[in-house]
This record gives sequence, C-alpha cells and structure tokens, in this order.
Amino acid sequence: HSNMPSTVVPTHQPPVGRMVTSVRKGPMLTIHPETLRCCGYLCFWLMVALAMVVTKVAVDVPEETALMRVFGYNNICMYWDYSPAREIAAMFYPAVEFCLLGYLLASHLHVWSSWSQRLVSHRFLVIDRFLVVIEIVLMSWFRMCFVIQATVDTMPGHTMGFLGLQVVLVIVAIKNLVYFHKLHKSPVAVMQDSIGCHGLLSEKGQDIVGGFYVFLLVGATLFKISFSVSTFKGDAIVDAKEKGSQGQKIAQLADVIWMLLAAVIPFIIAVFQRKHTDTLHIALGFDDSKVLGNKDENEEEGLLVEGGGETTQGEGA
Repeated sequence: HSNMPSTVVPTHQPPVGRMVTSVRKGPMLTIHPETLRCCGYLCFWLMVALAMVVTKVAVDVPEETALMRVFGYNNICMYWDYSPAREIAAMFYPAVEFCLLGYLLASHLHVWSSWSQRLVSHRFLVIDRFLVVIEIVLMSWFRMCFVIQATVDTMPGHTMGFLGLQVVLVIVAIKNLVYFHKLHKSPVAVMQDSIGCHGLLSEKGQDIVGGFYVFLLVGATLFKISFSVSTFKGDAIVDAKEKGSQGQKIAQLADVIWMLLAAVIPFIIAVFQRKHTDTLHIALGFDDSKVLGNKDENEEEGLLVEGGGETTQGEGA
C-alpha cells in the first residue's frame, strides 16, 4: 500500500457565483446615550464660557451690535459673533456636535433595542427612524452660526442654524417623554427616586409634570421662532428695539426661560437618567464575503462556504 498526502474537499460544491461568507468577531462597543448627552451639554457650556472670555479679552465689541440693530438686544450668541471668538468657538464646537450627534444615534439604537424586546411598537420605531434623520440634519446645520457672519444683512442665514437646533431639542423632548413613559422610566420618577422621594408622585402625576415641562419648552420655542421670523419679515410680534420697553423685557425673559428649559434642565435630567438607562453593547464583526468563480476556486475556498461541511479523504490502495 502507498500512502498519499490527504486533501481537504468540500462535501457540497457551491454553484459558481455563490456568495461565500465568513464573519470574524470584532471588539465590543459600549455606548451610553445619556452619558453622551451630558458630555454634549457640558461641552456647549464650556464653549460658551470660552467664547465669553475671548470676547471680553480680545474683541472690541461695537456699541451697537448686529443683534441689537436687528432684534433690539444682545443674547448669548453675541459672544461668538466677532473674531477671534467666532473662530475659536468654531474650533471647539465639534466636541459639542459629535457628542450630541452620537446621543441622537445612540438613542435611536436604544429604541431599536426596545422594539426587539417588544417594549415599543414597530410604528414608534419607524417614526423615530424618520425623525432621527431630521434631527441629525438640523443639528449639523447649527454650524452655520459660525460660517455666516452676523451682520444686519446676513442675520437670517446666521440665525437659521440656531432655529433648527431649537426644533431638534423640542423633538427630542417630546420623543423622550413618550419613550420613557412606555418603559415606565419617566425622568420625573427617576429624579424623585434618586433624591429619596419614592412614591411622592403617582405615575399619572409624573406624566403631568413631564408633560407640563414639554408644554413650556414647546411654547417658549414657538415664541422664539415666531419672534425671529417675524422680525426678519419686518413685522415683529413683539417690538423689542426700544431700550427698556415692555416688548424688550418680554423678549429677553423668553430667551432666559428658553435657555433654562432647553440647555439647563435637560442636562440635569440626563445626569439622573443615565443611572437608570441601559447601556448599549454593540458587537462589531468583520465581513470577509466574496463571490466564487470557477470550479478550481470553489475547491480552494470550500471551507468558507456558510453552512458547508468538510471531510478529510486519504488516497491509497
């Protein structure tokens, strides 16, 4: 008897042109949506503080700014309207943008995970999938505040990015209210449990408080957007150009209320919510798929065919 080297052959030959799949396991990616939101808000306020310092130290701010000429008063945006504060704030802004965009994507993945566990409906998932695209686009356009310089003539373009951000924050607040209600993890319940006031409000009371907050945010946002757009059209809903006037006081108060509702309270909510929101674990894989060609290639690559077996056959007589 003569022994020949053994060869490996596939038990089932795949047809020519069949996709051959091999997936190599990669690392595990861990993401916490609320942590990203906390980081986004922290970076935003750091950007504001940095712009304020640079403006006070290195900017000769005109006595009558473009904001005053258009709206009648200054707001927080004034601190990144003039060089070099505008350029420095623009360089820092990606830290804000990446965290908040990551939060939007991670939140959608969280909804997707909840749908897979049948905690939310397919309709809610589809709506969230549609809205997250709008959110990402509008969030990305906020950078136009730095691209278009703040002048009387360019103020509409300079402001539109900020108006888009306001819309995003309203959408996120409404979605979170509905989503966490479905999970029975409303921010109000989480906050009262965290400070040792468990059971202070019933579930209905928690929904009322959460709904009232969203109602205030929507109202303040609608006022701000209406005020800005009507001012650009030359027929402002509130005349704020006269210094010390009632209209100016109303507009400035609306700015402060909106900032508290949109940029302070959500940060506080995120701090508490992150302790009661599940972390996302995403397994990464590497696809080594390829299309097989002729018969010889099939034999060489037979071990990679998904679902195919292999045998070791020795020759001898």
